Amino acid sequence: MKKGFLSVLLTVGMMLIMLPTTAYADSSYCDICGKWVDVNYSNYEYFDALFHQRSGYCQECGSLVAKQRSEHNWSGTATCTSGQTCTVCGGTSNPLGHNYESSVTTEPTCTTDGVRTYVCKNDSSHTYTEPIPAVAHDWSSNWISDENNHWHKCNACTETTAVGKHIWNSGVITTSPTCTTAGEKTYTCSACERKKTEIISATGHNLEKVEKKDAGCTEDGHETYWRCQTCKKLFSDAAGTVEISNPTAIKATGHNLKKVEKKDAGCTKDGYEAYWRCQTCKKLFSDAAGTAEIINPIEIKATGHDLKAVKRKEAGCTKDGYEAYWRCQTCKKLFSDAAGTVEIINPIEIKATGHDLKAVKRKEAGCTEAGYEAYWRCQTCKKLFSDEAGTVEIINPTAIKATGHDLKTVKRKEAGCTKDGYEAYWRCQTCKKLFSDAAGTVEISNPTAIKATGHNLEKVEKKDAGCTEDGHETYWRCQTCKKLFSDKAGTVEISNPTAIKATGHNLEKVEKKDAGCTKDGYETYWKCNTCKKLFSDEAGTVEISNPTAIKATGHNLEKVEKKDAGCTEDGYETYWKCSTCKKLFSDEAGTVEISNPTAIKATGHNLKKVEKKDATATEEGNSTYWFCDKCNKYFSDAKAETEIKKEDTVLAKLSTVNKKETEASSAKTANATKVTSTTDKTTKSSPKTGDSTDVQLYVILMLVSIGAAAGAGAKRKLKTQR
Repeated sequence: MKKGFLSVLLTVGMMLIMLPTTAYADSSYCDICGKWVDVNYSNYEYFDALFHQRSGYCQECGSLVAKQRSEHNWSGTATCTSGQTCTVCGGTSNPLGHNYESSVTTEPTCTTDGVRTYVCKNDSSHTYTEPIPAVAHDWSSNWISDENNHWHKCNACTETTAVGKHIWNSGVITTSPTCTTAGEKTYTCSACERKKTEIISATGHNLEKVEKKDAGCTEDGHETYWRCQTCKKLFSDAAGTVEISNPTAIKATGHNLKKVEKKDAGCTKDGYEAYWRCQTCKKLFSDAAGTAEIINPIEIKATGHDLKAVKRKEAGCTKDGYEAYWRCQTCKKLFSDAAGTVEIINPIEIKATGHDLKAVKRKEAGCTEAGYEAYWRCQTCKKLFSDEAGTVEIINPTAIKATGHDLKTVKRKEAGCTKDGYEAYWRCQTCKKLFSDAAGTVEISNPTAIKATGHNLEKVEKKDAGCTEDGHETYWRCQTCKKLFSDKAGTVEISNPTAIKATGHNLEKVEKKDAGCTKDGYETYWKCNTCKKLFSDEAGTVEISNPTAIKATGHNLEKVEKKDAGCTEDGYETYWKCSTCKKLFSDEAGTVEISNPTAIKATGHNLKKVEKKDATATEEGNSTYWFCDKCNKYFSDAKAETEIKKEDTVLAKLSTVNKKETEASSAKTANATKVTSTTDKTTKSSPKTGDSTDVQLYVILMLVSIGAAAGAGAKRKLKTQR
């Protein structure tokens, strides 16, 4: 049993060893012959960068039945310009190619080119150089100047350009001359803005003589002086060498007053109050100080007769009596009638009757009224006697003198806007009576009133508050008493106008604007929305007239060379681009701005059709395609919509091993078109040739062998059991 089993395994092993040699190396299935056939192989040929390939032909009909590929077996070392060689097919790999790395070996200057050197990283012996164009002068846009000339300097070297003399303008007077000090005129160069100054001589005084003015009683005079009509200064001399602040004053002399005493009015003639006359200016005043000027003395009207009836006096005891008469208390004249029309020298007499005495008690004296001692009075004749017997007649009681008024002057009080004033008067400290005169002769009940004038109000309009200055509400000011009122009627007095507080600046930040190529910019500033003032700081402490300017830089133009139009892509004319503002210009000076470069329209393809050409055994063929002789591109369609490579048009040469292949391929078009670039269709249904192995075939044979061996073993075991 063991020997039989080993023989089966040995048989299977021999079959497995022999199977690759007979089925894999020498035969293949031919679709033309319809069977397995022996194959003749050609030499390996270069296929692509990874593989080489050889063709297998049927030994009976000569048709292509297999294509065998394998990887190249490279030898040697690839360089920049040459590749490795395959020891099987003799093909060569692609060279490494140059891998250049560059560095600047000589820097360019404004006027000389530099040098850039390229060294291959794969082989340092491969080098080449190319020039770096001179950078050209980078002229500064800022002027440099001295007293005579201005110029521009290159930012990269010491060269200068645009050297020229200053072009001065007509000048601006920056400091005006005065009578005694020189002024200044500033000139500015219109090209570089350099400034120079020159002195303007002082003008000298323009003097006008002001004549001497003599002093008056109340107004000062002055000596002769001279006034400059330009600077308004005053001088005491005609040469203008001695400056004075004010003319030399001649003091007012003051009034030379002489008092004119009061003249009382008579019964029939007017009088006047006391007044004072200036002996110099002849003016009249109602007071000794000369403060109240009057045109005429204050008049005292004629009183008319102050008649007092003197009643009829009956005849007395010892003296005759008289008829009634009237006596003027002022002029003392006597009249026999109440109308005062009949003047008499003495009363009409009535003869005496004898005394009828009556005692009169003592009376103490007052301020104006005398007192008297006790006396006796005749009831008939009214005579007085100092004794009870009536022997010592007296004219009047023995007088006890009046003490007189103890008068104190109360000065005149001028009337105010709301309070009455009064004239000067005199008050007796004893009896408290009031008098209009210093002599105490004219008694009055109250001081002579001077009526209040009322306010003389002037409206002061409302002043709105500013950013830094307070305002005030509308108010009224009395021109007389200078008091302030919040209402037009002057009823509400105020100490000060009602204040409106300053609002403070309402500042809004205006962000910095960078200068452009043609437009100036400005630094950040703040603007008050109320008063419209400008400030250079956020706190609003530094006021400015205008924002601080940032000058325009000018265009930094870079030339963009002309691009010719292609078949499908537009070109454009030469233009210049500002690297700062990105604007485009059609001229080198940057004067003509354009939105886009001037376009050169695409020309369109100039297509030529190349007809299909079949490949032969000696010459490659090509598929139908179209070729543009302008852009040298290939297309698979007449509309040039699908671009292809040239190699896509090539049809490979036919094999020269067996010419029957050509004929067979013509007869078997369907089978020939099934051949792929990698493996012939026949290899799908037959064992492959070359280096690959059909695993399924090996597995089937192995299973058959194992099954046979197992069956033989089982049979043998069955026989043994029997």
